[in-house]
Amino acid sequence: MVLFCGLGANAQDPFKNLTENPSVVSYKVPDISGFVTGYLSDPQDEHAGYLSGVWKKHLKNQALEKDEKVTVDSKNGYVSFESGPDKEGYKSVTEMCYWNCADGLHKLFAENVIATQNGKPIYTEFSGLYIYVYDNATQTLYFVDQDLLGITEELHGEISFSLPRQGKDIKVFFGDGTQKTLSWNGKGFTLKDKK
Repeated sequence: MVLFCGLGANAQDPFKNLTENPSVVSYKVPDISGFVTGYLSDPQDEHAGYLSGVWKKHLKNQALEKDEKVTVDSKNGYVSFESGPDKEGYKSVTEMCYWNCADGLHKLFAENVIATQNGKPIYTEFSGLYIYVYDNATQTLYFVDQDLLGITEELHGEISFSLPRQGKDIKVFFGDGTQKTLSWNGKGFTLKDKK
């Protein structure tokens, strides 16, 4: 089960009390490359460690493995890492992007990890959507507890996400074939039927 957010009328301010539980060491973020470099500077698990190695090779213009691909869209604030498929049909895609917040003081940063085998989504310990708030003043990234964003919808079952390479809305794909959109309003997301 994955819980997601939308700033409802009763939601708490997601930017209050950010000094609790910073997730990453402070770093300056001028653009998406700065976000990715900072985020991967202290890998917390095997997947992040792998991405960190691929990102470093990319930054040094070193050759990647034949089944690896890094896409950087600086203009739209989007990066993706792809690996596979391997002999067993396993493929991994990790997307990262950011949004500017309406308050002008923060940015939202997201990481979306998608794993598939033979073209069908599978769920690993790393799969899922992770949301962080970046404080421009302290240059620190904080993990966002969904409670702080005011959970208005519960997303159950087999779901996957697609971060926006253009625009600002996240696509949500349900196992039953339905699709919805998490629409960004500068302060949070609201779940809407597909446009």
